Amino acid sequence: MSQRTKETLAAVVEQQRNAGVDVISDGEVGKPGFSSYIYERYTGFGHPVETATNALDLLDYPEVAAATFGAKAEAAQHIDMRHCEGAIELKDAEAIKQDIANFAEALGDSPRDMAFLNAPTPGQITFNNPNDYYPSHAAYLDAAAEALRYEYQAVIDAGFNLQLDSPDLAMSAHYQFGSGVGEHMPHVRAAIEALNHAIEGLPPERLRLHVCWGNYAGPHNHDVPLRTIIEPVLTANVETISFEAANPTHEHEWEVFKEVKLPDDKVLMPGVIDVTTTRIEHPRTVAQRLLRFAELVGREQVIASTDCGFATFAGMEWVPMTLTWGKLRTLAEGAELASRELW
Repeated sequence: MSQRTKETLAAVVEQQRNAGVDVISDGEVGKPGFSSYIYERYTGFGHPVETATNALDLLDYPEVAAATFGAKAEAAQHIDMRHCEGAIELKDAEAIKQDIANFAEALGDSPRDMAFLNAPTPGQITFNNPNDYYPSHAAYLDAAAEALRYEYQAVIDAGFNLQLDSPDLAMSAHYQFGSGVGEHMPHVRAAIEALNHAIEGLPPERLRLHVCWGNYAGPHNHDVPLRTIIEPVLTANVETISFEAANPTHEHEWEVFKEVKLPDDKVLMPGVIDVTTTRIEHPRTVAQRLLRFAELVGREQVIASTDCGFATFAGMEWVPMTLTWGKLRTLAEGAELASRELW
């Protein structure tokens, strides 16, 4: 990792502390993208996928697609989806160890069990990268699960928590890269099964699953409802479920938990900050969002979070970094307000 990246990582950790964030991440500053970094670490991926997408919402409003993604042309090289053309196998065992060492250095004396690193799920890998090699989608999922297990285990063994990023569980209903995942709900069930295989033996209390509809600033008028996917999502062998609950497409879905009973061994991590708008939420708005969930599932089973990452690929942020810290401060302030009311 370059000295510049190390300095950025140290600054990102410090800014989170200053904002009052309790559980700190490395911001994935050493990766070109939250899922595309795997090409540097695993074999099997070949020629690029065309960047054009058949996202249903962007097909409805092509002018939004042009305005939104055309302005981000400089980041297109990092939205790097590739075809799977060979066996997925680990080729760089040291990269995750370097991530861990650099994060530990930036954290200093802060406890590792109050920090987390990210990795994509088998379902996300198969969603992004069309299969030209394995005999079936199920076989492709299984291979991705076997390969990713090394990285998952390394993060847990180092004492950190692990966030498993799986936008595919919601996004594959409306947004495809020609990945051949097939029908949405069969993919969801198969992807959860593959994930459970990949994390077998890892402590659920150290794991969280992130589900989102894509943190791009689009119409999102074809997003699948949370209610449709929540029950299979809750079968993942993780303690915490992270999902979007702040943006105007999904803020109403706290009502899902009037109908769906949250298992006693699960924790909800709703997004209470929108990562695609430059408006800074009021702390009271954040508190209200948290209180709605807490009243339904219990105060011990809710943790405040953001809808998604503020940038999923290098150069692809919708909110300038300086503004990110302001949003995280209001996240912490709103969580404090909610905690005072609940306790």
